Amino acid sequence: MPENLIIKARFDDYGNFRRALSALKNAGFQEYEAYGPTNLDDIGPLMPSRRSIVRGVATTGALIGLTTFFYVCVATSLIYNLIVGGKPPVSNVPFVIVGYEGTILLGAMAALFSVLTLAKLSSSEPPVDHDPRLTGDTFGIDVITDEERREEVVEILRSAGATEITGGPE
Repeated sequence: MPENLIIKARFDDYGNFRRALSALKNAGFQEYEAYGPTNLDDIGPLMPSRRSIVRGVATTGALIGLTTFFYVCVATSLIYNLIVGGKPPVSNVPFVIVGYEGTILLGAMAALFSVLTLAKLSSSEPPVDHDPRLTGDTFGIDVITDEERREEVVEILRSAGATEITGGPE
């Protein structure tokens, strides 16, 4: 099993930094992080896409809400067995509204709780291997790769204008 390597690169120029991110994305790398002294919203399209489980949790919550609220309506109708206007006690049409409301309610609650859980709002410590220079005037990229693509990553970072590369061949 190949061991993953972390190759770190530091850039003094923002243009070189963006060029390196673009080259990594075009080369098909999926595991890299970018660091900088400012908010880097404009590099979003250059970063690898990551899937979030919030959508799945919200859908699961919505389906649970639909079935639970529908079941509660049916069970209540069967317990009291009220016949109103000659209709059978369990008729689906009035239960659709309650099921819809349960879908929206539990789906929204599940999405909210999953976002709050995944946001990790309590962690304020930087990573152990964080370079403090990246909060000053330089930009950095950490690329996770295997031994076979190590040379390719180093060449991409070097040709983009990295001022310092660690973790690759010297």
